[in-house]
Amino acid sequence: MQILANAAKGLVLGILETLKATGQEFPSAGPFQVDVTDPAGTINVVPGTPDQKTAEIFRANGSGNVGTVTVKVTDTSNGLSGSATFDVVAPPPPPPPAAPDTLTVSFTPEA
Repeated sequence: MQILANAAKGLVLGILETLKATGQEFPSAGPFQVDVTDPAGTINVVPGTPDQKTAEIFRANGSGNVGTVTVKVTDTSNGLSGSATFDVVAPPPPPPPAAPDTLTVSFTPEA
């Protein structure tokens, strides 16, 4: 997953607890501990609620910095934890300005 360093919109944290053997999903209310590692200082975090009913949002901070962000989530009610990463990347350069690519030759009658 990645976002552009100049993006206005970010990424919303998603949390799902499952039984690995069967894939069965379980409702989870936390509370959750969310730890963010952002060594390059690329993002701002909009905090969510401890139960994540209002999820955390990660947005590029407009600094132009790029790098990898690691988010570790721990469910403090049962000790389960997991982590995921995303990259903040430089936006592509703007396209070059338009330039002519055709020359047309014509004639007009002499006055």
